[in-house]
Amino acid sequence: MNLQELFKVHEIMENHIKAVSDLDEDMLGKENVFELRFLALQVKVGELANLTKCYKYARIKDNLPKEKLMTRYIDALMFLLSIGNINNFNIISFDSITGTKDSSNVIKVFSNIFEYINEVRDLIQRDVYFDSLNAYMKLFAEFIKLAEHLGITMDEVFESYQNMVCQTTHNC
Repeated sequence: MNLQELFKVHEIMENHIKAVSDLDEDMLGKENVFELRFLALQVKVGELANLTKCYKYARIKDNLPKEKLMTRYIDALMFLLSIGNINNFNIISFDSITGTKDSSNVIKVFSNIFEYINEVRDLIQRDVYFDSLNAYMKLFAEFIKLAEHLGITMDEVFESYQNMVCQTTHNC
């Protein structure tokens, strides 16, 4: 799967949603929209963690329906891609984010994701592009590791994402 293609597909879907919803981001304010994207990403990642119940000692869920996991994963991915597109981080490739240190378990991966979300947000606000890009690449790498821990392949993600965009935009 080509990561730039995924960024482009998301851009098409986001533009379609803005057009049909008649959403005027200027009315919301640039700072509010910036914060909204990061908060939405945190909420969606939290919903995914909640679905797995990995944070509860006695209630770790096994055999979760893959469809539910995929839906929650893609919900979070949409905001990760949106942040990438808006901040010109959509230049990254799978080659540039693979080979990072493996996180041993899903709990550590979730923790790393939350840490990197905050780091990316803070660096963007300080207007440090290359540091922001580097942190975004770490965040994306952890997000891919999360899929692996959940038993989801990136090919499955890409296929599901394309299908969702096709249904949303009616442009198949």
